[in-house]
Amino acid sequence: MAKHSKAAVHRYLPDAFIFAVLLTIITYILAFLAVEPQSGTVTHARRLMIDGWYGGFWNLLAFAMQMTLILMTGYALAQTDAVDHLLTKIASAPSTERRAAALVPIVAAIASFIHWGLGLVIGAIFARKVAESMREIDFPLIVAGAYSGFLVFHGGLAGSIPLLMNTEGNFLIEAGIISETLPTSQTIFTPMNLILVGVLTFIFLPLMFYLMYPGSDEEKTTIDPREFDTATDGGEPVSATAPVQTELSFADKLERSNLIAYSIGIAGLFAVGLYYAIPMVQDGVMPWNNLNLNIVNFFFLFAGLTLHGSPMAYIESMKEAVENVWGIILQFPFYAGIMGLMGYAPEGSVNLATQIAMGMINVSPDGTLPAVAFLTGGIVNFFVPSGGGEWSVIGETIIRAAEASDTSVARASMATAWGDAWTNMLQPFWAIPLLAISGLSVRDIMGYCVMILIGSGLIIVVGVTFLPM
Repeated sequence: MAKHSKAAVHRYLPDAFIFAVLLTIITYILAFLAVEPQSGTVTHARRLMIDGWYGGFWNLLAFAMQMTLILMTGYALAQTDAVDHLLTKIASAPSTERRAAALVPIVAAIASFIHWGLGLVIGAIFARKVAESMREIDFPLIVAGAYSGFLVFHGGLAGSIPLLMNTEGNFLIEAGIISETLPTSQTIFTPMNLILVGVLTFIFLPLMFYLMYPGSDEEKTTIDPREFDTATDGGEPVSATAPVQTELSFADKLERSNLIAYSIGIAGLFAVGLYYAIPMVQDGVMPWNNLNLNIVNFFFLFAGLTLHGSPMAYIESMKEAVENVWGIILQFPFYAGIMGLMGYAPEGSVNLATQIAMGMINVSPDGTLPAVAFLTGGIVNFFVPSGGGEWSVIGETIIRAAEASDTSVARASMATAWGDAWTNMLQPFWAIPLLAISGLSVRDIMGYCVMILIGSGLIIVVGVTFLPM
Protein backbone atom coordinates (compact mmCIF):
# COMPACT_ATOMS: atom_id res chain seq x y z
CA MET A 1 0.00 0.00 0.00
CA ALA A 2 2.83 2.39 0.84
CA LYS A 3 4.39 1.60 -2.55
CA HIS A 4 1.19 2.59 -4.38
CA SER A 5 0.81 5.74 -2.29
CA LYS A 6 4.38 6.74 -3.07
CA ALA A 7 3.84 6.18 -6.81
CA ALA A 8 0.61 8.22 -6.83
CA VAL A 9 2.21 11.14 -5.03
CA HIS A 10 5.19 11.12 -7.41
CA ARG A 11 2.80 11.26 -10.33
CA TYR A 12 0.31 13.89 -9.18
CA LEU A 13 1.80 16.07 -6.42
CA PRO A 14 3.67 19.10 -7.79
CA ASP A 15 6.63 20.89 -6.26
CA ALA A 16 5.86 22.62 -2.95
CA PHE A 17 6.02 26.07 -4.59
CA ILE A 18 3.58 25.05 -7.34
CA PHE A 19 1.33 23.62 -4.62
CA ALA A 20 1.33 27.03 -2.88
CA VAL A 21 0.50 28.83 -6.14
CA LEU A 22 -2.36 26.45 -6.99
CA LEU A 23 -3.68 26.71 -3.42
CA THR A 24 -3.64 30.50 -3.76
CA ILE A 25 -5.80 30.32 -6.90
CA ILE A 26 -8.24 27.84 -5.34
CA THR A 27 -8.56 29.92 -2.15
CA TYR A 28 -9.20 33.12 -4.11
CA ILE A 29 -11.99 31.44 -6.11
CA LEU A 30 -13.59 29.95 -2.97
CA ALA A 31 -13.42 33.27 -1.10
CA PHE A 32 -14.84 35.13 -4.10
CA LEU A 33 -17.80 32.75 -4.25
CA ALA A 34 -18.40 32.28 -0.51
CA VAL A 35 -17.80 35.69 1.07
CA GLU A 36 -20.85 37.92 0.69
CA PRO A 37 -19.87 41.04 -1.27
CA GLN A 38 -20.88 44.45 0.03
CA SER A 39 -20.33 45.99 -3.40
CA GLY A 40 -20.42 45.12 -7.09
CA THR A 41 -18.76 42.02 -8.51
CA VAL A 42 -15.77 43.85 -9.96
CA THR A 43 -15.21 45.82 -6.76
CA HIS A 44 -15.57 42.61 -4.73
CA ALA A 45 -12.92 40.88 -6.85
CA ARG A 46 -10.59 43.87 -6.59
CA ARG A 47 -10.98 44.25 -2.82
CA LEU A 48 -10.47 40.54 -2.30
CA MET A 49 -7.21 40.73 -4.23
CA ILE A 50 -5.91 43.94 -2.64
CA ASP A 51 -7.31 43.78 0.92
CA GLY A 52 -7.26 40.00 1.24
CA TRP A 53 -4.40 38.60 -0.84
CA TYR A 54 -2.01 41.55 -0.99
CA GLY A 55 -3.08 42.72 2.47
CA GLY A 56 -1.95 39.42 3.94
CA PHE A 57 0.99 38.69 1.64
CA TRP A 58 3.62 40.28 3.87
CA ASN A 59 2.10 39.38 7.25
CA LEU A 60 4.51 36.48 7.84
CA LEU A 61 7.76 38.39 7.34
CA ALA A 62 8.67 38.28 11.04
CA PHE A 63 7.69 34.62 11.26
CA ALA A 64 9.61 33.79 8.08
CA MET A 65 12.70 35.39 9.61
CA GLN A 66 12.20 33.35 12.77
CA MET A 67 11.95 30.16 10.73
CA THR A 68 14.99 31.11 8.67
CA LEU A 69 16.98 31.62 11.85
CA ILE A 70 15.85 28.41 13.52
CA LEU A 71 16.87 26.50 10.43
CA MET A 72 20.26 28.19 10.20
CA THR A 73 21.11 28.27 13.90
CA GLY A 74 19.85 24.71 14.41
CA TYR A 75 21.93 23.47 11.50
CA ALA A 76 25.03 25.32 12.75
CA LEU A 77 24.53 23.88 16.24
CA ALA A 78 24.26 20.36 14.84
CA GLN A 79 27.55 20.90 12.99
CA THR A 80 29.50 21.32 16.22
CA ASP A 81 31.67 18.42 17.33
CA ALA A 82 29.69 17.81 20.54
CA VAL A 83 26.22 17.64 18.93
CA ASP A 84 27.54 15.89 15.84
CA HIS A 85 29.09 13.13 17.95
CA LEU A 86 25.89 12.74 20.02
CA LEU A 87 23.64 12.44 16.96
CA THR A 88 26.10 10.12 15.25
CA LYS A 89 26.19 7.86 18.32
CA ILE A 90 22.39 7.64 18.49
CA ALA A 91 22.13 7.15 14.71
CA SER A 92 24.56 4.24 14.79
CA ALA A 93 22.69 2.42 17.59
CA PRO A 94 20.17 0.47 15.44
CA SER A 95 21.47 -2.85 14.15
CA THR A 96 19.26 -3.02 11.06
CA GLU A 97 17.86 -0.58 8.51
CA ARG A 98 14.28 -1.30 9.61
CA ARG A 99 15.11 -0.48 13.21
CA ALA A 100 16.82 2.70 12.10
CA ALA A 101 13.71 3.65 10.11
CA ALA A 102 11.64 3.10 13.27
CA LEU A 103 14.01 5.19 15.42
CA VAL A 104 13.97 8.35 13.28
CA PRO A 105 10.32 9.33 13.94
CA ILE A 106 10.78 8.69 17.68
CA VAL A 107 13.70 11.14 17.87
CA ALA A 108 11.84 13.69 15.72
CA ALA A 109 8.64 13.37 17.74
CA ILE A 110 10.43 13.83 21.07
CA ALA A 111 12.14 16.95 19.72
CA SER A 112 8.80 18.20 18.30
CA PHE A 113 7.11 17.71 21.67
CA ILE A 114 9.73 20.00 23.22
CA HIS A 115 9.39 22.56 20.42
CA TRP A 116 8.07 22.18 16.89
CA GLY A 117 10.93 24.20 15.36
CA LEU A 118 13.44 22.00 17.16
CA GLY A 119 11.67 18.91 15.84
CA LEU A 120 11.91 19.99 12.21
CA VAL A 121 15.62 20.75 12.40
CA ILE A 122 16.72 17.86 14.61
CA GLY A 123 14.56 15.40 12.67
CA ALA A 124 16.12 16.33 9.33
CA ILE A 125 19.68 16.37 10.62
CA PHE A 126 19.21 13.08 12.45
CA ALA A 127 17.88 11.45 9.26
CA ARG A 128 21.07 12.54 7.53
CA LYS A 129 23.16 11.05 10.31
CA VAL A 130 21.32 7.76 9.97
CA ALA A 131 22.01 7.83 6.22
CA GLU A 132 25.69 8.40 6.92
CA SER A 133 25.72 5.44 9.29
CA MET A 134 23.79 3.14 6.92
CA ARG A 135 24.61 4.10 3.35
CA GLU A 136 22.17 1.56 1.87
CA ILE A 137 19.12 2.78 3.79
CA ASP A 138 16.02 4.10 1.99
CA PHE A 139 16.69 7.81 2.47
CA PRO A 140 13.28 9.28 1.43
CA LEU A 141 11.53 6.95 3.87
CA ILE A 142 13.60 8.03 6.87
CA VAL A 143 13.20 11.70 5.94
CA ALA A 144 9.44 11.06 5.83
CA GLY A 145 9.87 9.54 9.30
CA ALA A 146 11.60 12.70 10.45
CA TYR A 147 8.72 14.82 9.16
CA SER A 148 6.09 12.47 10.61
CA GLY A 149 7.46 13.17 14.09
CA PHE A 150 6.00 16.65 13.58
CA LEU A 151 2.56 15.03 13.98
CA VAL A 152 2.70 15.44 17.78
CA PHE A 153 3.87 19.06 17.93
CA HIS A 154 0.51 20.62 18.76
CA GLY A 155 0.20 18.34 21.77
CA GLY A 156 3.65 19.47 22.91
CA LEU A 157 5.11 22.17 25.10
CA ALA A 158 5.02 24.78 22.32
CA GLY A 159 1.57 24.00 20.88
CA SER A 160 0.16 27.28 19.58
CA ILE A 161 -3.49 26.81 20.54
CA PRO A 162 -3.02 25.60 24.15
CA LEU A 163 -0.37 28.26 24.82
CA LEU A 164 -2.58 30.97 23.32
CA MET A 165 -5.48 29.84 25.52
CA ASN A 166 -3.14 30.18 28.52
CA THR A 167 -2.07 33.71 27.57
CA GLU A 168 -3.40 36.59 29.66
CA GLY A 169 -5.43 39.08 27.64
CA ASN A 170 -5.60 36.88 24.53
CA PHE A 171 -8.00 37.88 21.74
CA LEU A 172 -10.72 35.51 23.00
CA ILE A 173 -10.70 37.11 26.47
CA GLU A 174 -10.68 40.62 24.98
CA ALA A 175 -13.68 39.70 22.81
CA GLY A 176 -15.56 38.30 25.82
CA ILE A 177 -15.73 34.78 24.36
CA ILE A 178 -13.99 33.27 27.39
CA SER A 179 -13.66 34.87 30.80
CA GLU A 180 -10.28 33.50 31.88
CA THR A 181 -7.23 31.69 30.63
CA LEU A 182 -7.14 27.93 30.18
CA PRO A 183 -4.07 26.55 32.03
CA THR A 184 -1.87 23.96 30.36
CA SER A 185 -2.88 21.50 33.09
CA GLN A 186 -6.25 21.34 31.31
CA THR A 187 -4.84 21.05 27.77
CA ILE A 188 -1.26 19.82 27.30
CA PHE A 189 -0.88 17.95 30.59
CA THR A 190 -4.10 15.95 30.45
CA PRO A 191 -4.40 12.16 30.17
CA MET A 192 -6.04 12.53 26.74
CA ASN A 193 -3.22 14.54 25.27
CA LEU A 194 -0.32 12.68 26.90
CA ILE A 195 -1.75 9.28 25.95
CA LEU A 196 -2.12 10.40 22.33
CA VAL A 197 1.46 11.74 22.27
CA GLY A 198 2.80 8.54 23.82
CA VAL A 199 0.87 6.16 21.54
CA LEU A 200 1.81 8.05 18.36
CA THR A 201 5.46 8.60 19.35
CA PHE A 202 6.41 5.21 20.75
CA ILE A 203 3.99 2.80 19.07
CA PHE A 204 2.25 4.01 15.92
CA LEU A 205 5.01 5.96 14.14
CA PRO A 206 7.90 3.53 14.71
CA LEU A 207 5.66 0.56 13.86
CA MET A 208 4.45 2.19 10.63
CA PHE A 209 7.93 2.99 9.38
CA TYR A 210 9.20 -0.42 10.40
CA LEU A 211 6.43 -2.04 8.36
CA MET A 212 6.67 0.38 5.41
CA TYR A 213 10.38 -0.22 4.96
CA PRO A 214 11.05 -1.79 1.52
CA GLY A 215 11.59 -5.52 1.48
CA SER A 216 14.07 -5.53 -1.41
CA ASP A 217 16.98 -3.40 -2.52
CA GLU A 218 15.24 -2.66 -5.81
CA GLU A 219 12.49 -0.75 -3.99
CA LYS A 220 14.89 1.42 -1.99
CA THR A 221 16.13 4.89 -2.91
CA THR A 222 19.60 5.23 -1.48
CA ILE A 223 21.38 8.56 -1.47
CA ASP A 224 24.99 9.07 -0.56
CA PRO A 225 25.05 11.94 1.96
CA ARG A 226 27.97 13.42 0.06
CA GLU A 227 25.67 13.89 -2.91
CA PHE A 228 22.90 15.83 -1.15
CA ASP A 229 21.54 18.62 -3.31
CA THR A 230 22.49 21.29 -0.80
CA ALA A 231 25.53 23.39 -0.07
CA THR A 232 26.34 21.29 2.99
CA ASP A 233 29.33 19.07 3.41
CA GLY A 234 27.46 15.85 4.10
CA GLY A 235 27.04 16.47 7.79
CA GLU A 236 30.68 16.75 8.77
CA PRO A 237 31.15 19.22 11.60
CA VAL A 238 32.87 22.47 10.75
CA SER A 239 36.26 22.62 12.38
CA ALA A 240 37.08 25.50 14.65
CA THR A 241 40.75 25.05 13.91
CA ALA A 242 42.35 27.88 11.95
CA PRO A 243 44.15 27.01 8.73
CA VAL A 244 47.91 26.84 9.01
CA GLN A 245 49.52 30.17 8.15
CA THR A 246 53.02 31.49 8.61
CA GLU A 247 51.68 34.57 10.36
CA LEU A 248 48.21 35.65 11.43
CA SER A 249 47.19 39.28 11.24
CA PHE A 250 45.43 40.98 14.13
CA ALA A 251 42.10 40.61 12.30
CA ASP A 252 42.76 36.89 11.72
CA LYS A 253 43.42 36.39 15.41
CA LEU A 254 40.15 38.11 16.34
CA GLU A 255 38.20 35.97 13.86
CA ARG A 256 39.67 32.80 15.36
CA SER A 257 39.60 33.93 18.98
CA ASN A 258 38.28 31.37 21.45
CA LEU A 259 37.96 34.15 24.02
CA ILE A 260 35.49 36.13 21.90
CA ALA A 261 33.39 33.06 21.09
CA TYR A 262 33.28 31.85 24.67
CA SER A 263 32.67 35.30 26.19
CA ILE A 264 29.67 36.26 24.06
CA GLY A 265 28.43 32.66 23.86
CA ILE A 266 28.40 32.08 27.60
CA ALA A 267 26.84 35.53 28.15
CA GLY A 268 24.01 34.55 25.80
CA LEU A 269 23.46 31.22 27.56
CA PHE A 270 23.44 33.01 30.92
CA ALA A 271 20.72 35.32 29.54
CA VAL A 272 18.68 32.24 28.61
CA GLY A 273 18.95 31.02 32.20
CA LEU A 274 17.79 34.39 33.53
CA TYR A 275 14.91 34.42 31.00
CA TYR A 276 13.51 31.27 32.60
CA ALA A 277 14.66 31.70 36.21
CA ILE A 278 13.32 35.19 36.96
CA PRO A 279 9.63 34.54 36.00
CA MET A 280 9.76 31.16 37.75
CA VAL A 281 11.10 32.63 41.00
CA GLN A 282 9.01 35.81 41.00
CA ASP A 283 5.72 34.60 39.53
CA GLY A 284 5.89 30.81 39.57
CA VAL A 285 5.81 30.63 35.76
CA MET A 286 7.13 27.25 34.65
CA PRO A 287 9.79 27.23 31.89
CA TRP A 288 7.60 25.56 29.25
CA ASN A 289 5.10 28.42 29.51
CA ASN A 290 7.83 30.79 28.29
CA LEU A 291 9.01 28.64 25.40
CA ASN A 292 8.79 30.38 22.03
CA LEU A 293 10.67 30.69 18.75
CA ASN A 294 12.70 33.71 19.85
CA ILE A 295 14.19 32.04 22.91
CA VAL A 296 14.87 28.82 20.96
CA ASN A 297 16.69 30.80 18.28
CA PHE A 298 18.58 32.75 20.94
CA PHE A 299 19.69 29.54 22.63
CA PHE A 300 20.65 27.84 19.35
CA LEU A 301 22.71 30.83 18.26
CA PHE A 302 24.77 31.24 21.41
CA ALA A 303 25.10 27.50 22.10
CA GLY A 304 26.37 27.05 18.54
CA LEU A 305 28.83 29.92 18.82
CA THR A 306 30.16 28.56 22.12
CA LEU A 307 30.56 25.00 20.89
CA HIS A 308 32.16 26.00 17.59
CA GLY A 309 34.84 27.74 19.61
CA SER A 310 35.60 30.67 17.31
CA PRO A 311 33.64 33.32 15.39
CA MET A 312 35.10 32.19 12.05
CA ALA A 313 34.09 28.55 12.53
CA TYR A 314 30.56 29.68 13.30
CA ILE A 315 30.50 32.00 10.29
CA GLU A 316 31.55 29.17 7.98
CA SER A 317 28.84 26.91 9.36
CA MET A 318 26.22 29.63 8.89
CA LYS A 319 27.37 30.12 5.30
CA GLU A 320 26.56 26.48 4.67
CA ALA A 321 23.20 26.80 6.44
CA VAL A 322 22.03 29.80 4.42
CA GLU A 323 21.81 27.66 1.28
CA ASN A 324 18.97 25.74 2.93
CA VAL A 325 16.53 28.61 3.50
CA TRP A 326 15.48 29.67 -0.01
CA GLY A 327 12.22 27.70 0.22
CA ILE A 328 11.10 29.62 3.29
CA ILE A 329 11.92 32.98 1.73
CA LEU A 330 10.07 32.15 -1.50
CA GLN A 331 6.98 30.34 -0.21
CA PHE A 332 6.05 31.87 3.15
CA PRO A 333 4.66 35.10 1.58
CA PHE A 334 2.33 33.02 -0.60
CA TYR A 335 0.93 31.25 2.45
CA ALA A 336 0.53 34.59 4.19
CA GLY A 337 -1.50 35.72 1.18
CA ILE A 338 -3.65 32.58 1.44
CA MET A 339 -4.25 33.33 5.13
CA GLY A 340 -5.27 36.85 4.11
CA LEU A 341 -7.81 35.44 1.65
CA MET A 342 -9.16 33.02 4.28
CA GLY A 343 -9.64 35.82 6.80
CA TYR A 344 -11.01 38.45 4.39
CA ALA A 345 -14.53 39.67 5.04
CA PRO A 346 -15.94 43.15 4.43
CA GLU A 347 -18.10 44.57 7.20
CA GLY A 348 -21.28 42.57 7.52
CA SER A 349 -19.81 39.43 5.91
CA VAL A 350 -18.30 36.21 7.28
CA ASN A 351 -14.83 35.08 6.18
CA LEU A 352 -14.20 31.79 4.40
CA ALA A 353 -12.44 30.10 7.34
CA THR A 354 -15.33 30.80 9.70
CA GLN A 355 -17.83 29.60 7.12
CA ILE A 356 -15.98 26.27 6.84
CA ALA A 357 -15.99 25.87 10.63
CA MET A 358 -19.66 26.81 10.94
CA GLY A 359 -20.62 24.48 8.11
CA MET A 360 -18.82 21.53 9.69
CA ILE A 361 -20.42 22.18 13.08
CA ASN A 362 -23.94 22.72 11.74
CA VAL A 363 -24.05 19.33 9.99
CA SER A 364 -22.49 17.37 12.87
CA PRO A 365 -24.65 15.00 14.96
CA ASP A 366 -25.00 15.58 18.70
CA GLY A 367 -22.05 14.39 20.78
CA THR A 368 -19.57 14.49 17.91
CA LEU A 369 -18.14 18.00 18.39
CA PRO A 370 -14.60 16.86 19.35
CA ALA A 371 -14.39 14.78 16.17
CA VAL A 372 -15.87 17.62 14.10
CA ALA A 373 -13.46 20.14 15.67
CA PHE A 374 -10.60 17.79 14.78
CA LEU A 375 -11.74 17.51 11.14
CA THR A 376 -12.40 21.26 10.95
CA GLY A 377 -8.91 22.02 12.23
CA GLY A 378 -7.50 19.65 9.62
CA ILE A 379 -9.42 21.18 6.72
CA VAL A 380 -8.68 24.79 7.62
CA ASN A 381 -5.02 23.91 8.14
CA PHE A 382 -4.68 23.28 4.40
CA PHE A 383 -5.35 26.97 3.81
CA VAL A 384 -4.03 28.44 7.08
CA PRO A 385 -1.02 26.24 8.02
CA SER A 386 -0.39 28.06 11.28
CA GLY A 387 -1.96 26.95 14.53
CA GLY A 388 -2.19 30.43 16.01
CA GLY A 389 -3.39 31.93 12.73
CA GLU A 390 -6.01 29.22 12.32
CA TRP A 391 -7.28 29.61 15.87
CA SER A 392 -7.65 33.36 15.38
CA VAL A 393 -10.19 32.78 12.59
CA ILE A 394 -12.10 29.70 13.84
CA GLY A 395 -11.48 29.75 17.61
CA GLU A 396 -14.60 31.74 18.44
CA THR A 397 -16.80 29.40 16.37
CA ILE A 398 -15.35 26.26 17.98
CA ILE A 399 -15.68 27.61 21.53
CA ARG A 400 -19.27 28.79 21.07
CA ALA A 401 -20.18 25.40 19.59
CA ALA A 402 -18.53 23.66 22.57
CA GLU A 403 -20.50 25.74 25.05
CA ALA A 404 -23.77 25.18 23.15
CA SER A 405 -23.24 21.40 23.04
CA ASP A 406 -22.03 21.14 26.65
CA THR A 407 -18.61 19.98 25.45
CA SER A 408 -15.45 20.88 27.36
CA VAL A 409 -13.81 23.95 25.84
CA ALA A 410 -10.44 22.39 26.62
CA ARG A 411 -11.34 19.19 24.74
CA ALA A 412 -12.67 21.12 21.73
CA SER A 413 -9.56 23.32 21.68
CA MET A 414 -7.17 20.37 21.81
CA ALA A 415 -9.20 18.48 19.20
CA THR A 416 -8.76 21.46 16.85
CA ALA A 417 -5.06 21.57 17.69
CA TRP A 418 -4.62 17.90 16.82
CA GLY A 419 -6.53 18.43 13.58
CA ASP A 420 -4.19 21.27 12.69
CA ALA A 421 -1.17 19.00 13.22
CA TRP A 422 -2.80 16.03 11.49
CA THR A 423 -3.12 17.42 7.95
CA ASN A 424 0.45 18.68 8.02
CA MET A 425 1.15 15.13 6.87
CA LEU A 426 -0.30 16.21 3.50
CA GLN A 427 0.25 19.98 3.53
CA PRO A 428 3.93 20.62 2.55
CA PHE A 429 4.26 24.05 4.20
CA TRP A 430 6.06 22.79 7.30
CA ALA A 431 8.16 20.33 5.32
CA ILE A 432 10.01 23.19 3.58
CA PRO A 433 12.85 23.56 6.13
CA LEU A 434 13.20 19.79 6.55
CA LEU A 435 13.35 19.23 2.79
CA ALA A 436 15.94 21.98 2.49
CA ILE A 437 18.26 20.20 4.90
CA SER A 438 17.70 16.77 3.37
CA GLY A 439 17.96 17.91 -0.24
CA LEU A 440 14.75 16.07 -1.25
CA SER A 441 11.54 17.26 -2.88
CA VAL A 442 8.07 17.03 -1.37
CA ARG A 443 7.19 14.21 -3.79
CA ASP A 444 9.93 12.05 -2.26
CA ILE A 445 8.31 11.86 1.17
CA MET A 446 4.58 12.57 0.87
CA GLY A 447 3.65 9.07 -0.27
CA TYR A 448 4.72 7.73 3.13
CA CYS A 449 3.16 10.68 4.95
CA VAL A 450 -0.23 9.93 3.36
CA MET A 451 -0.13 6.53 5.06
CA ILE A 452 0.62 8.25 8.38
CA LEU A 453 -2.26 10.67 7.75
CA ILE A 454 -4.74 7.83 7.27
CA GLY A 455 -3.62 5.70 10.20
CA SER A 456 -3.10 8.50 12.71
CA GLY A 457 -6.43 10.13 11.84
CA LEU A 458 -8.31 7.12 13.15
CA ILE A 459 -6.27 7.05 16.35
CA ILE A 460 -6.56 10.76 17.05
CA VAL A 461 -10.29 11.10 16.35
CA VAL A 462 -10.99 8.28 18.83
CA GLY A 463 -8.60 9.81 21.35
CA VAL A 464 -9.97 13.36 21.31
CA THR A 465 -13.51 11.99 21.57
CA PHE A 466 -13.25 9.31 24.26
CA LEU A 467 -10.01 9.59 26.26
CA PRO A 468 -10.40 11.27 29.68
CA MET A 469 -9.28 14.85 30.10
